[in-house]
Amino acid sequence: MARAVSINRSKEFEQTVQILSGEKAYTFPENGKKMFPTIRELLTFAATVGFNNSCRLPFNKSFGTEDIQGAVYEDTEALEYIWLIAVSETGGVDILQDGKERQCAQIYEEYANGGLKIISETLEDMPNEDWPQIIFDFCKKSDV
Repeated sequence: MARAVSINRSKEFEQTVQILSGEKAYTFPENGKKMFPTIRELLTFAATVGFNNSCRLPFNKSFGTEDIQGAVYEDTEALEYIWLIAVSETGGVDILQDGKERQCAQIYEEYANGGLKIISETLEDMPNEDWPQIIFDFCKKSDV
């Protein structure tokens, strides 16, 4: 398999992305650490939530997109999740052939978008102090 390609994310769920992993993201009171230190980690979590809930959501182009350079994914476990989700979605390893990197990325992007939708809808109107438990509950439900 060739190197990672740029990953796009829809700005449709930008508020959720910023609340969970942005500069002013929710931090744990006991240690000041963010739940998701990077957007890459949040998107990977969201992709697994989307995949486990069969929620593959194409981008609504009217919201615009944000581009994350492929180098951000190189040599990380997140790159392995891109390939794993693509293989699982297509039911075979043919998707891992050279030249199909963009197709793998699109599958990951759409599941991440679906996962962000699920996360956004779940966190909506919930107090910030309940978010960690809600996120942990996603992990239990999804076997993430």
